[in-house]
Amino acid sequence: MHRPGKTISKSLTAVLILAISILAACTATTPITFCHATGDAANPYTELTITRDQIKDYIGLPNDFYPVPANGCPTSLLVVSDGKISICHATGDETTPYNEITVSAAGLNGHDKHAGDIVPAPVGGCPTGVLVISDGKISICHVTGSETNPYNEITVSVNGLNGHDGHAGDIIPAPAGGCPTTLLVVNDGKITICHATASATNPYNKITVSINGLNGHGKHAGDIIPAPAGGCPTTKP
Repeated sequence: MHRPGKTISKSLTAVLILAISILAACTATTPITFCHATGDAANPYTELTITRDQIKDYIGLPNDFYPVPANGCPTSLLVVSDGKISICHATGDETTPYNEITVSAAGLNGHDKHAGDIVPAPVGGCPTGVLVISDGKISICHVTGSETNPYNEITVSVNGLNGHDGHAGDIIPAPAGGCPTTLLVVNDGKITICHATASATNPYNKITVSINGLNGHGKHAGDIIPAPAGGCPTTKP
């Protein structure tokens, strides 16, 4: 027979794990820095520093997590499922720069120290090209909805992408040659580009790449993004 009060919800369990993790990491006067959920969609987290004596004031508050990731608190609200979140772990491999993995929201399984990781993983999936992170920020191409000026290059936080992790039409990161001047046709998260080759007889190959990272082609200044509707050129400019 089920007895009320005997079952602890998963969310409360996660909060208790968070509290225990914090308690184990400090003394009464050791400062602890964590991401406190504000309830504000535009600014979902604020970075707070407290001592162990103050922890009791935060136990039971949903969506808080500890510790603060290397690039700061996310600028979009984390989706916590069974006490876990999805992040993009930087591998150091240029061909597969990120792996999407699931980690505990309480402690991040040590990934808080990884400056190259992305917390949380973007909705469209992890980038297929290495991000250039400067002071915790990256450049992306934000889709505007305008035919004459389809993209604006903007700077956003790598953790949360200032809410742009949910914008299916954005390009993450911005290509080295700048944002496209024509609207991309995105199909299942992929686009078609003309990849510049070293061949004089076949100067471009028409290929399909991920919109997030462009499979590393964001660094290729000679590539044409996107491929023209009439096909790739047969000569180089």
